[in-house]
Amino acid sequence: MSNIQSENWENMTRVEKLGEILVKFQALRLSELTTVIEEQNRNPNMQLGDLAVIKGFITRAELEMYLEIQKKEGEVVDDSLKELGIMTDQEKWSRLSQNERLGEILLKRGSLKLSQLTDAIEYQNQNPNTHLGKYLIEKQIVTKNVIDEALEWQKHQNQVVKEAVEEIKHPKKEDDDNVNIF
Repeated sequence: MSNIQSENWENMTRVEKLGEILVKFQALRLSELTTVIEEQNRNPNMQLGDLAVIKGFITRAELEMYLEIQKKEGEVVDDSLKELGIMTDQEKWSRLSQNERLGEILLKRGSLKLSQLTDAIEYQNQNPNTHLGKYLIEKQIVTKNVIDEALEWQKHQNQVVKEAVEEIKHPKKEDDDNVNIF
């Protein structure tokens, strides 16, 4: 896909930010939005919409109405993407934040065959208190060392995902220089 096509695709599937919606529907003038964004930069824990209400630019009821518009816009984009067979951003984050299970890690590393994992899961279903790793070691399918390495990898992977989610929720101060006014 060319850069122009990629940009067009991005524009068509991007949900407008609240600031864009407020300006588009003339609830805020651009100068008022700039004021609210500057205030948000000083108070990063405050939401843009709440600040617009506090500043008296819009009412709480108007904010809720515009947030509903934004939500519906997002649903339309998600439904359209699903119709095209494309994963939505929410689905991408859901998949990304899922932790790989021990069996998946062992399969990917070639330490375990799918038939062995299936047998182990069937046994585990009949014996719910049995841990997969313990069963695989007892049946001499893998060594304790292999299980320990896979568990260490799983632990590391979980930490990386946790840090990424935290970074997204609470961006570092350096990112504030790249603030888009919308």
